[in-house]
Amino acid sequence: MPFCFSQQLVVCCCRQTSWFLAGIFLLVFSFTSAEAAGSSVGQPMEFLLVHGDMATCREANNCPDWISAEGQIMADSPRKLQKLLKRLGGRKLPIIVSSPGGDVRAAMEMAYVIRKQKLAIAVGRTRSRDCLYAEPICSAARAKDGSIKGETFSVGAICFSACPLFFAGGVQRVSSPFALLGVHQITTTYSEVRIRYRTEYETVNGKRKVLSRQEIGRQFVGKYDTTKLGRQQRARLTGFLKKMGVDESLFDLMLGTQPTSIHLITQMDALKLRLTTELAAADQLVVVRDCKDKQSIADCAAPPTAAAVPATVGE
Repeated sequence: MPFCFSQQLVVCCCRQTSWFLAGIFLLVFSFTSAEAAGSSVGQPMEFLLVHGDMATCREANNCPDWISAEGQIMADSPRKLQKLLKRLGGRKLPIIVSSPGGDVRAAMEMAYVIRKQKLAIAVGRTRSRDCLYAEPICSAARAKDGSIKGETFSVGAICFSACPLFFAGGVQRVSSPFALLGVHQITTTYSEVRIRYRTEYETVNGKRKVLSRQEIGRQFVGKYDTTKLGRQQRARLTGFLKKMGVDESLFDLMLGTQPTSIHLITQMDALKLRLTTELAAADQLVVVRDCKDKQSIADCAAPPTAAAVPATVGE
């Protein structure tokens, strides 16, 4: 019963460690999507508990809390979000997001998380009084538990690329005219790697039986990007939008916009697409409390109107 050894050269395309064995070839496909190159630079998304520090409520010490979500959506972003939500217990705090985009699967996963928690979301940013204008959230503003005191603002806030998919998870979804919502095509990156194996096998009655296999080296060949989506990817995305209650026309807007560009979605178009649920801004969302049934965020956040006092006519 002779034992034989052989070295095999295997060519594979890979991005994740999911392996499919077919004969002596190892072929790995990944449909992990990334944002366009123009949005690829940025800090990973960070989730912070924010204690309101607005002038209107600071003195009375009754400012609201919210969750700040700023930065690029990464593969581990869902884990970070769930970690903070677990720490907050059952508190249903609104999320204020600003992101250039990122990992599509991670964005969809986070959308399912916040929909399950029935959380609201708005496009906006957070600023602390302890930080410089150019760096609204700085290390000096952070408390020992990682939280900060701050206020929301809309100017300069963005939700591009994969971010609208995350945004779609909110039960209430709002964006100010001074914040930007935008989509474009999804880019999938494939990496090609040559892997060399050392295989031990035995031959019995002319048939080969593999006893062991050991990787002895690999070489990165290159990678390429594509905006073509397979049938499963299309079905996954359209099914996701349907579950989130967003018009599937948003998917058409994504497909029709080159990855080097952004299709900006106006407030009225966002309403028509049901990407947003009503006209309101981030600062209005964070202050709403005890809203009446079917009362809009804008009306609920508005200060009460002073009762009219009848004029007294002197004699």
